[in-house]
Amino acid sequence: EIHKYYPQLVTMDEITKRRIRTAGIYIPLLTGTLSVIGSGSILYSIWAQRSIKLKDPQHRILAMMSIFDIGYSVNKALMFLTYPSGLGVPTFGNNATCALQGFFTQFGYAAGSYNLVLSIYYYSVINRGMKKQEFARVWEKLLHGIVIICHLSFAIIGVSIGLFNPTPGFCYIASAPNAWCKTDNTCTRFENSSAWFYEAFAQGWIQLAYVGIVVTNALIYLFVRRQENEMAKYRHRGNVFAEQLSDMKKKSSYARTVFVQSILYVGAFFLSWSWATIFHLVGWTTGVSVPWITLLINTFLPLQGFFNAIIYARPRYIRLKRNNVHLSFTQLIKLVFLPDTSTGPSNSRLTNNGSSLSINGSANVSNKFSCVFRSFMSSRNRNERTASYPPVSVPETEEAKTKAITWADSKPIQDADEEEGKDVEG
Repeated sequence: EIHKYYPQLVTMDEITKRRIRTAGIYIPLLTGTLSVIGSGSILYSIWAQRSIKLKDPQHRILAMMSIFDIGYSVNKALMFLTYPSGLGVPTFGNNATCALQGFFTQFGYAAGSYNLVLSIYYYSVINRGMKKQEFARVWEKLLHGIVIICHLSFAIIGVSIGLFNPTPGFCYIASAPNAWCKTDNTCTRFENSSAWFYEAFAQGWIQLAYVGIVVTNALIYLFVRRQENEMAKYRHRGNVFAEQLSDMKKKSSYARTVFVQSILYVGAFFLSWSWATIFHLVGWTTGVSVPWITLLINTFLPLQGFFNAIIYARPRYIRLKRNNVHLSFTQLIKLVFLPDTSTGPSNSRLTNNGSSLSINGSANVSNKFSCVFRSFMSSRNRNERTASYPPVSVPETEEAKTKAITWADSKPIQDADEEEGKDVEG
């Protein structure tokens, strides 16, 4: 039946074609779920430390990107419920649910546009030397407004004029299938104009993002290289420039770290969104619809949130791994996305099994023992410096005797990490 509605489909065995289309409908149930988990983890990590992270434009941009990605991924995961039935694949939707799917697909394109916003932020901070507060005051609200208002307007317009109709693999901008036509006027309503709507509402923004992302990251790369070349010149001029060289090293290291993060986000964007552009170009140049490309669109587009979560966790995971070699992978991932905020930043320690202990009067250690222990540690530090104080004995409480505590364990880097890497985290 779908071949009657779309005779431009590339020639392929009908059974194979149906299997590919069915896989394209149901695979997003898995990939969309992964993306929701990834974007949700980013949002939770930001919210758990909102007093710090929500003051940073970078984290606010990532939060908005994650919110739109969750909406888009849920929409893709539920395609088997919203794609119209009777079009050659086992689905359960109708005309109304198809329009709903198209609405959230169009609105979810804002997640891709936020990759451009993030690249603009990195360029402003690194190349232009703009302070975060200045970027928030001058550009952030404007960019948020442009992205949200434009994509919401496109989605509302598309639903109101009946622009969202079934394609061979999903519901989006297309002319209505013949079987749905009630009059000749309805049949030909978007036959010639759907391609222009698709370019204006979707591909125009994606291509703009491609150009902006490539240009900004190329400029960041050139800036980083120029800094490194200047630092190499100063390195051979003796100790006179030692202080200036140290400052240049810090700036160069920060710029390179931000550039690496930016490139990784760009890679996730291209891996997720390039298939839609390929689908558009193939259809525009050849006039055929390739089912394999539709399958790749439905597989990779919902995965951007999953890729973003890995990239977001990367800097923090590296620091945690470097300073907590005794922790397992699972414990490190938990600290990355689920920081322990119940005891405050300076009150906890990690044991070898990853459990958190408090020394400020929690259930694990009594108030009296906590005070004595802190006194003991303070005295021991003074002894190491002056070697003139007598040793201090620490009385054991019954609770301390029954619970083994390894006080030599390292402080959770989730606390010290905030100062060490808060500028580049994420």
